[in-house]
Amino acid sequence: MKLEDILKGHRAVPLFFAALLALFFLFDIGGRSVSSPDEGRYIEIPREMVETGDYVLPRLDGVLYFEKPPLFYWLEAGAIKALGITEGTMRLWPAILGFLGCLMTYGIGRRFYGRTAGLVSAAILATTLLYYALARFIILDMLESVTMAASLFSFLLSAEEKDEKRAIWWARAGHVAAALAVLSKGLIGVVLPGAVGLVWIALSGRWSFVRRALCPSGILLFLLVAAPWHVLAAMRNHDFLWFYFVHEHLMRFTTDVHRRDGPIYYFVAILAVGFLPWTGYLWNAVKEALPSSWKARNEKPVELFLLVWAVVIFVFFSVSSSKLPPYILPIFPPLALLVGRVVAPRIEAGLPDTLPVGRYVFAGVFGLLGLAVPIAYTIPALRANADVGPYLDLVKPFVFTMSVLFIGASLATLFLSRRFGMRATFLSVIVGGALGWIGVSLVASKADPNSIKPVAETINLYRQHGERVASFGTLFYDLPVYIKDKVIVVNNKAEFDFGMTQEDVSQYVMQMDQFSKLWNGHDLMFMVMRANLFETWKANGMPLHMCVIKRTERAIGLSNYPLFNDKGQMICDPWYDLEDKHGVQPKDGDSQTRHTAD
Repeated sequence: MKLEDILKGHRAVPLFFAALLALFFLFDIGGRSVSSPDEGRYIEIPREMVETGDYVLPRLDGVLYFEKPPLFYWLEAGAIKALGITEGTMRLWPAILGFLGCLMTYGIGRRFYGRTAGLVSAAILATTLLYYALARFIILDMLESVTMAASLFSFLLSAEEKDEKRAIWWARAGHVAAALAVLSKGLIGVVLPGAVGLVWIALSGRWSFVRRALCPSGILLFLLVAAPWHVLAAMRNHDFLWFYFVHEHLMRFTTDVHRRDGPIYYFVAILAVGFLPWTGYLWNAVKEALPSSWKARNEKPVELFLLVWAVVIFVFFSVSSSKLPPYILPIFPPLALLVGRVVAPRIEAGLPDTLPVGRYVFAGVFGLLGLAVPIAYTIPALRANADVGPYLDLVKPFVFTMSVLFIGASLATLFLSRRFGMRATFLSVIVGGALGWIGVSLVASKADPNSIKPVAETINLYRQHGERVASFGTLFYDLPVYIKDKVIVVNNKAEFDFGMTQEDVSQYVMQMDQFSKLWNGHDLMFMVMRANLFETWKANGMPLHMCVIKRTERAIGLSNYPLFNDKGQMICDPWYDLEDKHGVQPKDGDSQTRHTAD
């Protein structure tokens, strides 16, 4: 049976495809340590929600944190209560959301372009670099992208539905999804879908759709879902409305208050790299989606909607004063559909690959990546780099396997397509891209110099409940996650400027003089600081008594008293007079031995 016959005919194909997608997104999601700052931040906030029982006012390390709305926190808090805190369970929701986004893309592609186009579009979306990467990171952008896509897809279905009752139900679904998007990342959840819809209506002249899109029942549902949390938060904190709406929305867009500015062309490079391995197909996809003339613009209303969706959101974030790579993730579903719309008919018909730009871009980029790997290992400066050098031998099997894979996929794309047409190109790109990104993920799991996990695990070995841990000079955002407790942040306000004005947080945020009194007291304490800061302190004379218990490339773990193993041997390097200092042995169940160091 031919590939196109299988794609069009067999009922089990969508189920098999869904199973493959699930495996693709779930593979090794727990293999990488929690990264700082983002993943640590977006685990610690829901962890504290579960700990305190307060699901209205988010707190980070005990300090009010109103930068983002709570839907993602609620989802993660549910995972914590059901499954506990591990890297895998905390990344479960981003992976599920990425999977759901692909299923929605499949459904829309099938509805308007046929089942093959739906399958191809979903596969393209899943294997784009940025989409796959963000489905493996504990941040808010995948939730925002999926809820916003659900809203826009619903309004598109409503606009194209002939039956009025069904159309109204789709419009209501769009309002609910927009409300969830607002609870995911703020007002852009309704502003951007609204802007896309308005521009599309104006261009297509379909003003009659306004009455359906703004149906009173849909608006009521939107308010019922989106408003309660905002009202409750405002009732409990009198500065919430100003900080959340003015500082975090208006000022974020119009000023560089968050120091995330960039040139207006910032997202051009992000899109070019983030949409790999399919970047080369964007030109053909956009070209074939454009109407032949202004008068013929209503001949392709769905394609026009998808184009407007991508362009409006891309322009919005390009002119914004706050820019980060994940911001343009919401434009990936419509772009994947536009590419799938072009590629799928050629696969179905068994046609030659008449989209050479896409083939050549893939072959060139992945061929260069494959050749760059062995060359990189010959560069002395790379081995001397503190961030890269220690991991080169560790990841060598993975990166050289990827090198062979990339070169093989590049050659297959160039030469097999000449004989087997578009089907060979598609299979080469999909296999090369999917396995390539899995390889990148495995490399990231093995080579992670930024995680504080090794230090935190050493602290957990000796620490009793209630003993304080400090993060000096900076907040290691993953430290509270791994010790499952709040930390003292010393000589750094982190993201606490607003929260410090609302409540007394002196037990969580301290300056050196206040912290020194605790550190030099009788209670055992622990501290983590950057390795370079520790070396500076050591060279200039220690301002505090310290005992080093763990070293990594980036961080040093310390205690204020010496620690001993179960054989009575000191396990730390002391830099102070041991007189009258007690030592601590590792925990052994409920029994712990503490004794003097003499």
